[in-house]
Amino acid sequence: MAYKSINDLPEGLISQILLRLPVKSLLQCKSVCKPWLSLISTPHFIKSQLLHAIKASINTPKLLCIDKPPPTEEELAFEMRMVEMEKNFVTMIDNSDDDHDRQQRRRRQLVDQALLDAEGQDLSSSAVRFERLVFPRFFFPYYGVDDCCNGIVLLSNGFGNHVYFWNPSIRKCRKLPSPEQYTSRVDPVKKGFGYDSISDAYKFFRIVCEKMYDKVPIVQVYSTGTDSWREFRDPILKNYEDFDRRNVVVNGVLYFDGVDELISFDLHTEVFGQVPFPSWVTRKGSDVLDFEGSVAMVFQSGPEIHLWTLGDVSGQMSWTKKFSIEADSETEIWLTSYLGAGQFFGKKLFNEDLFMFNLLYDYRKKEYKFYKRRDKNIWAYLKYTETLVSLDGFEHVDSNTNNISLTGERRA
Repeated sequence: MAYKSINDLPEGLISQILLRLPVKSLLQCKSVCKPWLSLISTPHFIKSQLLHAIKASINTPKLLCIDKPPPTEEELAFEMRMVEMEKNFVTMIDNSDDDHDRQQRRRRQLVDQALLDAEGQDLSSSAVRFERLVFPRFFFPYYGVDDCCNGIVLLSNGFGNHVYFWNPSIRKCRKLPSPEQYTSRVDPVKKGFGYDSISDAYKFFRIVCEKMYDKVPIVQVYSTGTDSWREFRDPILKNYEDFDRRNVVVNGVLYFDGVDELISFDLHTEVFGQVPFPSWVTRKGSDVLDFEGSVAMVFQSGPEIHLWTLGDVSGQMSWTKKFSIEADSETEIWLTSYLGAGQFFGKKLFNEDLFMFNLLYDYRKKEYKFYKRRDKNIWAYLKYTETLVSLDGFEHVDSNTNNISLTGERRA
């Protein structure tokens, strides 16, 4: 049967075609006709697009680099003054340097040039897609990029008491209600974010101390399902102090490094648990990772680093070594996230000069690809999946102004 136009196709076939389009194209398709607007806006289509995007990202993951917004005229003038001061300082140092200092500086220049050469490397064969966007000026510089789930990026201030859910693909965001404040000092210890598929709710939690030396901190959990916070304490978190480690969510459970073990947090039951590290581990080489749908960490012993995964074996949580990487004598490697398709994103550090550049490691091919020099204009980077996910209360955010356009709210 011949079809005269795309409108003659069955709705189910049109839906399957649209699901394979990028989010930007889907937003444009909303303007084509009312039936397409209605179809793309349905909760069923949005969920189907999310599942399709997650599946596609396994083989073609995306690394999203979020750039700082362009500087204002005042910021440019200040930056020019700082550059001029730095030049004058370097000139003064040059006049007083001895040969050893000049050799050290020349060595740094050579390393810097090597990083620039690495930046130009052709990555056309890489399965990873690299995209950039500009961080909305409304949030800069008071909000950091903490995490991402289903296309929703978590933005928060340092204390985690001012939080936004932001979907950059559809340029919309939502501010969470602030948690209850205490009259005494509140120290943020940990922030976490994930999706509870059972209750169809996105949840954000922070672990805080009501007093400076609280042994058992307070856990505050916000859920989009109830649009409210709840608070409790858990003895598992007694004396927990490390808030710099990243989180990973696997099968509805959030994991983070508890120094001597992994701490788990079930996003549905909101219950904490503990998972011991392998008994022989003496040094960790990474934060907790998501490796092909499993919790993973890199441990180091001697000149090698080993990736181990955590899984359920006969009803018991058990660690299994997946592969090893030999680190050379001049460098150490931190694998900071798993991207998919055998690719890791991480950093390589020159120990003596502390020069970093980003890399990809393909564990199946056992090779590195250096792709980008550390860029001072990047505000954050993260593994990202484009989705149409929109939450109740989402409002349009303008990347070029200090406004959230629908409310007229301005940053204080």
